[in-house]
Formats: sequence, C-alpha cells, structure tokens
Amino acid sequence: MNSWKRFAALFRRKQLDADMAEEMRLHLERRVEENVANGMSPEEARYAALRAFGGVEQAKELAREQRGWRWLEQLTQDFRNAVRQISKSPRFSAVVILILALG
Repeated sequence: MNSWKRFAALFRRKQLDADMAEEMRLHLERRVEENVANGMSPEEARYAALRAFGGVEQAKELAREQRGWRWLEQLTQDFRNAVRQISKSPRFSAVVILILALG
C-alpha cells in the first residue's frame, strides 16, 4: 500500500473496519456451509470454521496494522484521552500546566 492510500485510510477507518468485519463474516459463513455440506451438524460446522479461520480479532488487528500508520492512530487516541481527562478536572489541570510552564 502506498503512502497516500495509508494516509487516506486514516479518515475512513470506520468504513474499512465495517467492510473487513463483513468480509470475515462472509468467509466464516461460507466455511460453515461447506462443513454442513460435508455432513457436520451446524454447531460443529461453526466451531470447525472458527478453528480453521483462527482468531478473528487477531486477524482484524493484523489487517489494521498493515493498512495504516498505527502509531499515528495511537497518538490521536492518546491525545483525545488526555483532552478528555483534562476537561474532567480543569482546575487541577490548570495548576499542573502552570507548574510545568514555570519549571
């Protein structure tokens, strides 16, 4: 993936995650149907499909790491969390910022 596509993926993260979840769901359903056609019960077929597919969440995380700049996503997430914490206690935050500025 070139740099421009990776940068553009940062702004379409929700859509890309939804597309990826749908694609994985379709793959699992297809594998379950194949297993049922081979004579397994639906429960056994689903369990075997999940086992063959591997960890769904791990596969999603690996795909997310490959499609974008993970460090930039984590940095923005950390920044949002910091702003949220500062807004919860503005007086304390002002005192801390003042002390750091004086230091």
